[in-house]
Amino acid sequence: MSEDLDRDAPADLAAELSLRLLSPAEEAGARARAASDPAFAAEVEAWDARLAGMIDEVAPVDAPPGAWAAILRRLPANDDGRTAFWRRWAVGATGLLAASLVAVAVLSAQLAGRPATVEAPAPQPIRVATLRLETGQSALILAYDPATGALFASPTEAMAGDERVPHLWLVGADGGVTLVGAVDGEAVSRMAMPTTLGSAAGGAVAVAVSMEAPGHTPDLHRPDGPVVASGELERL
Repeated sequence: MSEDLDRDAPADLAAELSLRLLSPAEEAGARARAASDPAFAAEVEAWDARLAGMIDEVAPVDAPPGAWAAILRRLPANDDGRTAFWRRWAVGATGLLAASLVAVAVLSAQLAGRPATVEAPAPQPIRVATLRLETGQSALILAYDPATGALFASPTEAMAGDERVPHLWLVGADGGVTLVGAVDGEAVSRMAMPTTLGSAAGGAVAVAVSMEAPGHTPDLHRPDGPVVASGELERL
């Protein structure tokens, strides 16, 4: 999501505010916008009402045992507030998925003229990785949720200050690589994985980061800049 709240689609930003997906600074900006923008405030109220009606119909689904502890083990000791980000992400992503499932189930039931029932989806393991430099220092923490196709990447201080642009790569079992795209070297990145990349992510065994010249996009299967960090993908 862009850091410039004024450039976000009002409905998308209102949804993220209602689902508590924003950072503290972003949430403060969004609430200030709601106070001065009646149309945006109405979007937020509509989302609050929509989610409030849905939540009563969602049966609680527990996360896999040890999931949160496993994520915490992969975070740097000095995470500069990133632990709070991952906790918000875990709660928000679960809420968003549950709300989407309820919406589909209720709409289908209305069309069929019968009461709605919601079944819990088959769990899909979240993929996580800690990418390290040759020195062993953590450079990037990432998590991929195959249920939503969302990829989150959180850089450490080791990535800051380089004028080159980090690019993320998936590494297959055969050693081949596939470009995911550029990530921010100084702030959390969130991107939606296309279906083709989602399939590659599901079969990837590792991830790597290359440093590319600003404005340059390397070939889909070959980095041009040096590969500076890598790490194995693990299932939670």
